[in-house]
Amino acid sequence: MNDSDRVACTACGQDWQTWYRVRDDGRVFLLCPECDSVWLPSDDRHERPTTYLNDLFAPQSKLFDAWRLIDECEPSTAE
Repeated sequence: MNDSDRVACTACGQDWQTWYRVRDDGRVFLLCPECDSVWLPSDDRHERPTTYLNDLFAPQSKLFDAWRLIDECEPSTAE
């Protein structure tokens, strides 16, 4: 991905939207690593998000860490 493909987080503006994949089932999504906002492939990545990382795995215990279940992936494998 080159810099022109990057989209800043529309929730916090502090980081770039980055492609991630769930290890167990292969689901892909865009994630802001700063605020955990999520855009599903069907979402408009230029709009404010309505989903957050823990929502993808809900319901879970309060101490649940979704970051242990995902890996960053290349856009070519995500789209």
